[in-house]
Amino acid sequence: MITETRASYNGVHTRVLSVAGTGLPIVLLHGFADSADTWRGLMAEFEAAGRSAIAVDLPGFGAADALAPGDYLPQLDAFAAALVAELGPVVLVGNSLGACTAVRAASRGSRDIRGVVAVDEPVLAAHWLARMARGRSDPFRLLGKRLRLPKVAHQQAMRAVFVRLLYGDPGTADPEVVARFTDQVPDTADALLMLTNARQFGLETAAGYDLARFACPLLVVHGRKDRIIPVHASVRLHESVPGSTLIVMPESGHCPQLDDPSGLTAHVLRFLDSTLDGRNHRTG
Repeated sequence: MITETRASYNGVHTRVLSVAGTGLPIVLLHGFADSADTWRGLMAEFEAAGRSAIAVDLPGFGAADALAPGDYLPQLDAFAAALVAELGPVVLVGNSLGACTAVRAASRGSRDIRGVVAVDEPVLAAHWLARMARGRSDPFRLLGKRLRLPKVAHQQAMRAVFVRLLYGDPGTADPEVVARFTDQVPDTADALLMLTNARQFGLETAAGYDLARFACPLLVVHGRKDRIIPVHASVRLHESVPGSTLIVMPESGHCPQLDDPSGLTAHVLRFLDSTLDGRNHRTG
């Protein structure tokens, strides 16, 4: 059974989902505009396998406290560091923004992070969307001046967008999951604010990662049908960390935990088995 509680990390009050089990705790970090709920399918699988797992709402998302004014990454870094300090040793599993947060946490050399699973890593993307988001001019400011939709039309458009962006096969989209995303952007102004915040994240991560102190096992997973971040981003991360493993899930999109929770769980558990017996460990 998934238990829901509240906790505070680095002064940020948030929601915590957990399942009891043995082994290193598996800490699950969601992506941009998402929440801990995205991991419910995996958590059920981990519980069935007898593994302990914990999912949290990151600052600014779900039922967590809002982000403070200023840069996003230092706030996410501090939150993740406090989370690891309290729960460690742990294995971090992150999707998209959560993958970035996990990789950055492990890059600080913490001995309490015994492994990282980065799912659809976004930072190292170099396609047209990443270049546009990180360009000098803000493309969303111009869009905001021109785009005004009636509320019903806006909601229909948002549903169509999320169905296509989240899933490898839009026909398999879960209406409840799609509603969770569309509820965050009830009108055009909210949608533009989300895009603006995504651009800030892109600008703050433009320099990529400093992986000199990354010293734990790394599994890199990417959905081949991801329509937001191309596979090459995960390939670049894999190539940057000697001894890492890359798996491309052929039928998954940007959120393999939604498309194929059983498949992603199997990959994570196999990774944990190899991590726990000491193989594939990179030393400083």
